Amino acid sequence: MIDHVRLKNFKCFREETIRFGGLTVLSGLNGAGKSSVIQAILALRQRWGPIPVSPWRGSLMNLGPFGDVRHSDALDDAVRLEASFFEGRGRACLEADPHQHDGESEATGIDSGAEPWFRGDVFYLSADRLGPRLALPYLEEGHASATPLGMRGEHVLWYLNKFSDAQVHHRVRHQAEPKSTLEAQTSAWLSVISPGAELQIEVIAKADQAVATFRYAKPDDVPSSWFRAGNVGFGISYGLAPIVALLAPKSSSQSTVEPLVIIENPEAHLHPAGQTSLAELASRAVAGGAQVILETHSDHVLNGVRLSVHDRILAPDQVAIHYFEREGLEVRVTTPELSPNGQLDIWPAGFFDQHERNLSRLIGLAAPTNGSA
Repeated sequence: MIDHVRLKNFKCFREETIRFGGLTVLSGLNGAGKSSVIQAILALRQRWGPIPVSPWRGSLMNLGPFGDVRHSDALDDAVRLEASFFEGRGRACLEADPHQHDGESEATGIDSGAEPWFRGDVFYLSADRLGPRLALPYLEEGHASATPLGMRGEHVLWYLNKFSDAQVHHRVRHQAEPKSTLEAQTSAWLSVISPGAELQIEVIAKADQAVATFRYAKPDDVPSSWFRAGNVGFGISYGLAPIVALLAPKSSSQSTVEPLVIIENPEAHLHPAGQTSLAELASRAVAGGAQVILETHSDHVLNGVRLSVHDRILAPDQVAIHYFEREGLEVRVTTPELSPNGQLDIWPAGFFDQHERNLSRLIGLAAPTNGSA
């Protein structure tokens, strides 16, 4: 598990340390550094993961030349990324200098305490995920991928088919479904997004393709016909990969650590109840041992996390919430703390308060000021 990430001269960060919990929520204004924090983690992963490549250019992300990575107003030339793991028992550090082969030659190192994390699974789903598709690629046996589902979710059908009978952790089981297999639990959580939805996968081996079809059913009734992905709600296809990532059993035999799941904009194309339920599933995944990072603009996702603390799915110290603001070339990070009943000790201006501000204008009241909620 990642404890902290320290960034120096990396993109918009002159120098900052970000604390991570079992569940970490990255929120804030556009362009304020949320995605850059995720990219710092991915840079370390690209450098020392199962398929080592350049930290800046690889299959997880391509940040371009070193000049695009370095803070535009840095006081010195080097970019430094450092992470601590497992309550300080592991450490990885990457330092790149533009005077040495355009930043490709790094003074780097990881210690033995950090190595297990780099052998484990990292499920990274970018904001640029795939929606409904007639077919998705089906990977050949032995194919190596930097992230099991693909960063756009393009391998989700392959993963679901391969691990369909694997048992999910009891903490992520949807209680409405008695079976604990990945296939059954995926359909159960899909039903939260679209009530009664069921998934079926057909593999076209000769074309290396997989096709998803969906139908609707309810107890003691005749189910509908099977429909292709483009003929059901957009959010069903878009929400499939996040659900599978959060349910996913540990698939790497080389690692003793549980997976890291990073999801950008988990709320995309989901109705409010679905967004809240996905946050609950993320919390349950953490309770089952995974580490989860959510980058979100949704108050429904935030409140889903708060409810999970209120409902004792997670303890307050298992959650880290960060709010990012941009002031010119500087980034300011505020970290509200959760109480056992899900309340936040501070509520910075701009932090998920637009709904209240809009309502205040509509009813003629003053906008809220800084305080707790």
